[in-house]
Amino acid sequence: MPNNKIHNIKKIKDLDKAHPYSRKATQARRALNRGEAIEKKASARNVERTRRVERTLWFKFAVPEDCTVAGVDMVHDIIRQYIGRNDDEIEKLRSTLRKNRPRPARLDLLETLRAKDLQEYATSGIELPILTDAKNLERLKTWEGDYNNMDTIKVVRVRDPIKVLEDLERKQAAAEASKEKTAAKMDVEGTAARLAEETGMDVDA
Repeated sequence: MPNNKIHNIKKIKDLDKAHPYSRKATQARRALNRGEAIEKKASARNVERTRRVERTLWFKFAVPEDCTVAGVDMVHDIIRQYIGRNDDEIEKLRSTLRKNRPRPARLDLLETLRAKDLQEYATSGIELPILTDAKNLERLKTWEGDYNNMDTIKVVRVRDPIKVLEDLERKQAAAEASKEKTAAKMDVEGTAARLAEETGMDVDA
């Protein structure tokens, strides 16, 4: 079945003469909506690309020039620097706050970004280039900011080690509690079985 949809509003002939409720006008609205949707998707992709490039560039220049491979402690130190990259500006904007005056939109934005980064670090982990691999770090240092060449740089998500330890302790505590509950249940069932054997009567555990 042929596709008769018109995707480009420029292809609709005599559009300026069309009645508002005519088939031609309907085609125009659909084409216009489709064009806007495509522009929004393209804009979202561009924003994401820009964000990835800027983040990768930040980590590139955060690594000392004479560093050939980073240790784990250095990686976490660099991540904390990244999370606090706007702290000076945040403090400066906070110092300008006055009673009965609106908060600067820039301050809200920076505080939101910082909170988001902290949440990401604590849960799924901050995504950054693998700095503990010498070859990957060398690729990062020679990378010139081209999005199309970013695939050559391997990335990893790194979580806050304190949060990782807290999660591990919670899991261990839950496992111990489960073991104790299972052991208590088995003890009750064993006692019931012995009573049933001694009395010749079934006893509900």
